Amino acid sequence: MSGSKRPHVDYPCRVPIKIFGHEGHLQPGSIAAVIQEHLGSPSQPDAEPQVNRKGRYISYTFWVTLPDEASERPLREAIAGLPGYVMQL
Repeated sequence: MSGSKRPHVDYPCRVPIKIFGHEGHLQPGSIAAVIQEHLGSPSQPDAEPQVNRKGRYISYTFWVTLPDEASERPLREAIAGLPGYVMQL
């Protein structure tokens, strides 16, 4: 049995990044600043995240445009270092 092939992705590629954290600690402005630092200024519709709350947790979904294959990992690692961060998809 052979493994599945990784799908071909054309860059730049627009993808959602969903970040979960503790309500009151994880701030959307901090996430947006990390995204801007790594990828530059987002287009206007991408600047505002979708927000969901459940109990003590909040999630923010940002749509980002990855310029190349190597840009996602450093971005996600930087987001993981934010105060209140729990996980991301």
